[in-house]
Amino acid sequence: MNTYDVLIVGGGAAGLSAALVLSRARRTVVVVDSGAPRNAPAAHMHGYLSRDGMPPSDLLKTGRAEVTGYGGTIIAGRVDELVRDDGGGFTAVLGDGDQIHARRVLVTTGLRDELPDVPGLRDRWANDVLHCPYCHGWEVRDRAAGVI
Repeated sequence: MNTYDVLIVGGGAAGLSAALVLSRARRTVVVVDSGAPRNAPAAHMHGYLSRDGMPPSDLLKTGRAEVTGYGGTIIAGRVDELVRDDGGGFTAVLGDGDQIHARRVLVTTGLRDELPDVPGLRDRWANDVLHCPYCHGWEVRDRAAGVI
């Protein structure tokens, strides 16, 4: 079983940012990411300085490269169970049965959108039905808006 200083559950922007800082601080870091980010349907992201309009997948690809460049480890998978060890630390059991031991755990899985049962909503989600007026305010400027 591999042992790390920090296990980060979730490899989105928050998880990768934490992994980058911790890896640069010479901590052994592993990020476990299921590969299903909340903003997967979005073609572009907005509001990130110097990355405005970038596809979210490009941000994640760049972030993973930065983390691994400092010795961090990225694992594609899912944490199914997290158990506090008697001697301190945690053991994570992954979906494939592998186990990881870490002194500390940071959970950065974020939010999950639960869409109401409105016909056609799911097909239009992240295209012309948008979840964040701050992220997409410019794209829908000067148009009527509705709130579900």
